[in-house]
Amino acid sequence: MNKQKGVSPLIAAVLLIAFTMAVAAILTAWLTTFTKEQTENVGNRSNQVISCSYAGIAIYDAVWDDTNDRMLVSIANTGAIDLTDVNVYVYRSGVQEGNENSGTLQSADIKTITITSISSLPDKITITTPDCPNLIDEETSITTS
Repeated sequence: MNKQKGVSPLIAAVLLIAFTMAVAAILTAWLTTFTKEQTENVGNRSNQVISCSYAGIAIYDAVWDDTNDRMLVSIANTGAIDLTDVNVYVYRSGVQEGNENSGTLQSADIKTITITSISSLPDKITITTPDCPNLIDEETSITTS
């Protein structure tokens, strides 16, 4: 006769329940953390969208100073909130030739930015800010002086 030993049904049931409870605890901890992170992300994005709905930016004037090989760009904050790190990008033939950071642009403020890192008349100027990534203005009508 062959005597085989195995785990009794009671011990097998206890082990199965213990394993199931351990997996449930791990999943619960992960799900709680994941839910909290996603809720914070959605809240942050919602705040940004609401804040950016009051933002506005515009290029008022773009003049190429042929004598001094520089670009003069007048930009304005047309919105109700302050914007930080407003960036002015200059393009020629679809390639970025230069850029300048104007710093903070207060609500209703107008600044003239001088860009000297380019050597000839550009064909497009774009302004953006990381505060509101979808807030962009561009100008292709550049006058010369």
